[in-house]
Amino acid sequence: MNAALRSGIVIACLIVLWRAVEVNVVLYDDAGRPAAPAARAGGSDLPEREVLMQLVRENPANAAAYAMLARDFEAAGDTAAATRAFRSARRVAPVDHDVLAAMADHLLRHGEVAPALDVLAVLVESYSDVRDRAFAVMARTLASGQYAAQWNAILARSPPWLGAFIESACRGGLEATALAPIYLQRVAAGQASSAEGACIVERLRESGRWDQAYQLWLNTLPRERLADVGFVFNGSFEYAPLPGGFDWIVDRRTMREAGHTADFARAQGVAGQRALRVVYSPDKRQAGVPVAQFLALAPGRYQVTGMAREEGMKDGHGAQWTLRCVVEGKPQDPFAQSVRFTGSGDWEAFSFDATVAPGCTGQLLQLEPAVTGSASAFLAGTLWFDNLAARQYH
Repeated sequence: MNAALRSGIVIACLIVLWRAVEVNVVLYDDAGRPAAPAARAGGSDLPEREVLMQLVRENPANAAAYAMLARDFEAAGDTAAATRAFRSARRVAPVDHDVLAAMADHLLRHGEVAPALDVLAVLVESYSDVRDRAFAVMARTLASGQYAAQWNAILARSPPWLGAFIESACRGGLEATALAPIYLQRVAAGQASSAEGACIVERLRESGRWDQAYQLWLNTLPRERLADVGFVFNGSFEYAPLPGGFDWIVDRRTMREAGHTADFARAQGVAGQRALRVVYSPDKRQAGVPVAQFLALAPGRYQVTGMAREEGMKDGHGAQWTLRCVVEGKPQDPFAQSVRFTGSGDWEAFSFDATVAPGCTGQLLQLEPAVTGSASAFLAGTLWFDNLAARQYH
């Protein structure tokens, strides 16, 4: 086993993972030492190990005594005997919280990561309280790539904790490419949650692997939504946004908090039944953007098109669509923008050109106040949008 991996696992284990074995109080005397039946009846000078052996002989199903024996053997340097004692404890108490925890601790500290992983899998399936700490250790084994057989066996069982593990490992910084195959397997089985995929896609975007993020996201779409795939997804605004990925990100804050609201509302004069509606408060300065979407456009020239309708847009300088490159997770200055939407009017087509430069591997399309100079972003009124799309010039 890789020394760095073993060290990392052991440190994580010793610092945060396992609590000591809690044995039934009737097995101990007032000094906290194991008490044999004779001691309870009137005293005994037997060594501790013999006391424990008596307890085991008296009750072969005494998992706590086996666990204490294992600790005693380990303290004496007899690792093999300690392992056998832990196995005996597990045979009589296969899902006992403390037996599993102590056995995993023992195996990890002695470099027996593969069998420890099997024990951890049982532990996290039975006890949710240890998952965060155990998942951190398990993530290290997955990242190492050295325990494929154990992980394949775990995945074949499709345990119910896999989704929580993916989220925990993703938040903990595990390489997204290590989690993607597990996630896609869960997608194919209809078991994956949107939170799992959203985290993996976000990690891929943050690391600049926008094409991988986009392909992964495409593989998670329901079959009926594949018709919406284009350079702009769901530009007709007919469907509620899917969380994460490359669908619309709608600001869910209240009008009081953000100064605007956005929703996909029924509308007249549109191609389908719905359109994007953005309402701006006359009494609140705009904070943030009401709606945005990540794109993964290849370098080249594009034309962004759509339909817009203004209702009583006044004050400020209106709003406009912008395109920005995203570098290391941060949107840069706009490299393309639409006309400003102000005043009132009927549905009208609009378009603007955009040139995506090499190195701009990911972009953000968003509706934002058209602020110039030091002007405050105060808007009032309603904007409607439909049929937002982009096409590439060849």
